[in-house]
Amino acid sequence: MIPKICVLIIDSEAESLRHTKEMLQRNRMVSDVQCAVDTDDALLKIIYKSPDIVLLEYPMKGNAGEELIKFIHTKLTVTTIVYVSNSKDYAVNAIRNGVFNYVLKPLTRADLISIISKVQIFLQNNTQFQFNQIVANTQQETRLRVQTLRGYLLIDPEEILYCMTEKYCTKIYLTQNRTESSGLFLSKFEEILAPFNFLRISRWCLINQKYIRKVYRSESVVILSDNGNEYEVKGSKQQLKNLIDSE
Repeated sequence: MIPKICVLIIDSEAESLRHTKEMLQRNRMVSDVQCAVDTDDALLKIIYKSPDIVLLEYPMKGNAGEELIKFIHTKLTVTTIVYVSNSKDYAVNAIRNGVFNYVLKPLTRADLISIISKVQIFLQNNTQFQFNQIVANTQQETRLRVQTLRGYLLIDPEEILYCMTEKYCTKIYLTQNRTESSGLFLSKFEEILAPFNFLRISRWCLINQKYIRKVYRSESVVILSDNGNEYEVKGSKQQLKNLIDSE
């Protein structure tokens, strides 16, 4: 299976951003295009979207440039950063920052095809990416192999009560008062668990609807119950309204 690509464009020049976005949206190998005008705007999108490619304008605009690059290098090791600049003068800076992909504006269709092709080959050869793809696209599996901070966990989705974002990891709350922590982002768990009746009730929480016992809409609270134990989790008002309306 050839992986489709999520791309984040970080570009302060409106016309350049629009031009790149339109070319990417016409590319059949691109599934999602996100845009940001500076590194401050981009950081949250990187955390929640985990893009495969970041087209980063250089010199960078915004105050979160170093933090953004460090986050990608340490937490999103399969994400490819591409510096996009009006000048060749910054190529040395790119190498110093551990970025080895450098293209000049204006980006062409050939530039993007070359970048996407290289990233697809890299992702196809990346063991962790292959694992995530298999899990996310195999609905028949009842036991998932989930990466945790200590290794891997073989688990039945029925054992998961809810998943919660905590700093730069996701905490998994399991039946029988067990917990695990994973370096995968909550958005990845949402993809993996989509076939198993899980619901995102906020930016930071994903719950197994099987264990819902009570919903307090006025307080934006859901009570999950397992074997006599109750777990209180907070949600967004809109998501809980959608949950109640769907019942």
